[in-house]
Amino acid sequence: MARNNVFANLKGMSDMSYLLDPSVSDSSGDINDVPERNANEAIENIEDLVPFENHPFHVDAEDENFLQLVDSIKENGLIEPILVRPKGNKKEIISGHRRALASKIAGLKQVPVVNRVLDDYEATIIMVHSNFYRDKILISEKAKAYRMCMEAEKHQGKKGIDTAALIGKDHDSKRQVYRYIRLSYLSDALLEFLDNGKIPMVIGGELSYLDRESQDNLLRFIEEYSIYPTLEQAKVLRKKQEESQKSVSYEEIVAELTTSLKKKMSNNVSFKKKDLQEFFDDDTNAEYMSNVILVLLSKYRDGEFEGIVDESEFNVKDN
Repeated sequence: MARNNVFANLKGMSDMSYLLDPSVSDSSGDINDVPERNANEAIENIEDLVPFENHPFHVDAEDENFLQLVDSIKENGLIEPILVRPKGNKKEIISGHRRALASKIAGLKQVPVVNRVLDDYEATIIMVHSNFYRDKILISEKAKAYRMCMEAEKHQGKKGIDTAALIGKDHDSKRQVYRYIRLSYLSDALLEFLDNGKIPMVIGGELSYLDRESQDNLLRFIEEYSIYPTLEQAKVLRKKQEESQKSVSYEEIVAELTTSLKKKMSNNVSFKKKDLQEFFDDDTNAEYMSNVILVLLSKYRDGEFEGIVDESEFNVKDN
């Protein structure tokens, strides 16, 4: 019987280097302070480990690498300790959420840990850095993680620390860090559109200035029409809210995002109502017909009709 790949259990070992990172220190500037803080290895009951509060990173239990990690732990045990800190009578996981879940699935009752005494700022910085060694990080995860670090800095009252530069180290510039933080003001539903590539980051940045009610109205529009705002439209919505000092209504969003498309169509394409009447009830108005056509065209553009519509049937003729 072939032996499971023990190296799968070592994946991510580099994230433990942050236990010794001299840049993660308190405001005294003593680079030796954090590594000397009561660090010790121990064995803990896995049920006594709790996730980091508001942990922004998702653990995909169906991912192939994760399943390999589970298999490795079943055969070899957990080789790399989980970094924790005291939290009441429990231990809060700082680094090792994947390993903890994989160990639990593998049936382990106890796991090796490294206990550290860390304040919220230090713990947040280490938690974020350790997750940046994963193969794939979603835009939403990075946005929330960067914001957590900045808020921890403010809450902890750290002085003389360039947090934006520290958390972006080896990954993003300070400017890019702040761009990601701006995206964290989007609702989870809108952030999901950034994660799946439906909305670009630059457009998401503009939409992040909308209040929650406006964002909810935009989400409703996207779900009903399957149309996503352009950069120009996102700027218009932001300006509309700033000038009116109130949320952008659903009706205003519909008017803005469909009117520009209608203008583009009116410059090139027109339909006779009698040609469309067979597809609608007799009392259907022209505006409703137009909206249906726009929705269908957007779905066609996004490839949702691929394999269903034969484009050779379009029979485009030269004038």
